[in-house]
Parts: sequence; structure tokens; C-alpha cells
Amino acid sequence: MIRDLSRNLRVRSILSHGQDVDPNTGDPIEYINTHQVHVTADEIMLQTVGGTTRRAATIDVTIDVTTLGVNGLDTGIKSPSTWYHIWIISKSRGGVKGLLSISASNPTLPAGYTYKAYVGALYNNSSNYLISYYQNDKLVWAEKTCPVAMTAFSTNPTSVDLSASIPPSANSVILELSGLTTIGGHFISNIHVGPTSSGPWHDRWMMVAGTTQGSGGIDHVQFITQSEIFIDIAQKIYAYVGTPNDRLEIHVLGWRY
Repeated sequence: MIRDLSRNLRVRSILSHGQDVDPNTGDPIEYINTHQVHVTADEIMLQTVGGTTRRAATIDVTIDVTTLGVNGLDTGIKSPSTWYHIWIISKSRGGVKGLLSISASNPTLPAGYTYKAYVGALYNNSSNYLISYYQNDKLVWAEKTCPVAMTAFSTNPTSVDLSASIPPSANSVILELSGLTTIGGHFISNIHVGPTSSGPWHDRWMMVAGTTQGSGGIDHVQFITQSEIFIDIAQKIYAYVGTPNDRLEIHVLGWRY
């Protein structure tokens, strides 16, 4: 996808706090409901299907996924476990509006609207609320997700599904990697992540000198590091560990368009 041109683009989800009653116990519970996203930019270039462009300035719109049409969802109703793509739209004249769509390329535009610009995407999770999300131009910092919990990982390149962590339009993913070795005669925890099953690999390792296993000794070593990996196959990366029984955990912190 060729991104539409913008300047000083900022996008964030809007949190609204409230109170409800637990249906099982009758106790009051606090909740956070996220169903809106706020988009601002100094300027943005919109385009018609035929390629005609229009420059819009001073963008400031709020889009609500629970409403339908302009400044809402293009079709249907809000659904859990769904990526919603953020669009800025306009008619040939007048101010711009916002739109959310499950489409990253062809949203259903409201009547009279012919110009559109792609902004980004955010996830409506399994609990049916939009994740906490902040976008600065092409860089996104979002609610942390965990596609791989701490587990003994394969020593062969293995695909990691990121479909609930990054949108299909992401060009790279920002990871927090945790490695764990039970030592057992070796003192290196080595993990490898890459965009394809043949790499190129980002290697992350920790060596611990002078530790011994046994009574009073250290029987495991854990480390945490961050890495950004470009995406070759949408919503997927590959990983492996260097030694059998070494463990790996992957968190996703954000992505880049």
C-alpha cells in the first residue's frame, strides 16, 4: 500500500471510564470503554479512485465505531476481534470527516464523499473494545499484546501469528523479547527473530559467566530486550531458539506503517 501524504499526523484512542454492576455478584465494577478515535494533522492529501488529489489542512476529527456513516463505521456494526482501518474522507468541497472500515483499500464511502486518505488501523479486541493506541505519523505505540507466552520454543524457524497484534497494513513490528535458559550445562540463552523462515535473523543472546547449577547456585537466566522486525508476510514473523528447552516469550508493543 502506498500511504497517503500527511504532515504531523497524530491518532489516539479515547478512553471513557464508567461503572456497572456485576450480574453474578451485584457488586459495582469499574470499566473502561473505548469506542472512539481522535485524528489530527496539519495537512493531508486525499485522493479519488480516479487519482484526483485534494489537499486538506487543519485536520481534527473524532470517529466513533458505535455509529454508522460519517465519523463512524462505514457498514455493519462493531464486532470483536476485528481490525478497523482509519480513513479521512471528504467531498469535493468543504471540511474533512472520518471513517472506520474493515477494508484497508476500499472503504464504503458515504453518499457524496469521493476523496479518501488512509491513516492507520486499530484493533477491537475479543472483549469488544478498541485497544489503547497512539500514532505519531507512521509509528504506533499500542496496548501490549502477547502472541507467544513463555514456553519451550522450537530450535527450527517457526511462524508466529501476529493477527491480533498488528494490522495487515503494518510494515514492521516492535517486539519485546524475553529469553530464558535453564542452563543445564550451558550459559547462553540465544533467540532469533526474522521476517521469513530463512531470515535475515536478529539474534539476541545473554551469556552468564561464573554461574553454577546446584545448591545455592543459579539454575536459570532470563533477559528482556526490544527489537523491530520488518514484515515480509502480513501479520507474521518467524522465530527460533538456539538450544533445546530454552524458552521464549514475545510481546508486541507497536508497529510502523
